[in-house]
Amino acid sequence: MLPSWLASVGVSFAVGFGMAWYIRTPEPTSAVPAVAMPAQAPSPSGPANLNQFADVWAKPGHAPVSPVSTLSKGATVDELWAKALAPQDKQEFGYNAEDRLRKLVQTDPVALRNLLQRYDGARTPQARELLKSVLSTVQQPEVISFATRLASGSNIEERKYGFEMLQNLAPDSPEIRSLVKRTLATEQSPEVLVQALAALKSGAVEPEESDMIVAQLKSLSQHADPAVRSQSIMQLGQWDKKGEGEDRLSQALADRALEVRHAAIFAIAQTGVRSDSVKAALMGVINNAQESKDIRGSALQVLERFPLNKEEYASFAQARVQMQGL
Repeated sequence: MLPSWLASVGVSFAVGFGMAWYIRTPEPTSAVPAVAMPAQAPSPSGPANLNQFADVWAKPGHAPVSPVSTLSKGATVDELWAKALAPQDKQEFGYNAEDRLRKLVQTDPVALRNLLQRYDGARTPQARELLKSVLSTVQQPEVISFATRLASGSNIEERKYGFEMLQNLAPDSPEIRSLVKRTLATEQSPEVLVQALAALKSGAVEPEESDMIVAQLKSLSQHADPAVRSQSIMQLGQWDKKGEGEDRLSQALADRALEVRHAAIFAIAQTGVRSDSVKAALMGVINNAQESKDIRGSALQVLERFPLNKEEYASFAQARVQMQGL
């Protein structure tokens, strides 16, 4: 018979061994869903590979953050430009390279000239967009002159680019209006026309000039390109103070392009026109079951400002109930 102490040792060993075996036994594979992992090149050493996951276990729910190089407070235009063009490096511990570049050129004339000189070498769309984004917030004579020169050039893309900049840069001025009017009279590219129209800012001008612009807008509101028609109608809503474009607004409410019909309702709301012809066109819109819900809803809102007779109000109320049920 074994001594009692030896029996205890045997039992303890058996229990310990059993628990260790139970702990080491893997779970059945069917209980764990398979997760596709991206293929990675093997790590040259085991410990380095394990260290990749150290932060994952230490901070559940957060992926490890790769180190990011910082920019010094006195970073040059070259450094900021390079960082702003690299999306993965844009955030520099709270500093945004593009924003810092913008602030720099707003206060430093040398940095501004440096950036303006980059246009000819900015061949990629990303570089051109970055340049436009930064310069469009710098309302300096050099930048306005630069954008005006591009908008007046012979290259279609440069003209479009120049007018896009002028939309944000240029104040209402005779020089810019003259450039826009020349462009509206001669430009063949619909894309450039849209940008030139968007750069036109309404203001107090001589009656003769206002009449000339309204005439141009009325003509372009019948352009073959829907984007040009839409932008012309919207501008007509800002420039037409005499109601000369009411017929075009009414016609635009029945335009085949959705964006033009949207623009017409916006322009009617802007001008404050209350003519019977425009009211009749709006009534036709709200009673058109084939029209989009947005257009009909907008037309209902505009019609609230019109005087309606009994029959018109009954039609208006019925259309409103139908819209609420959609």
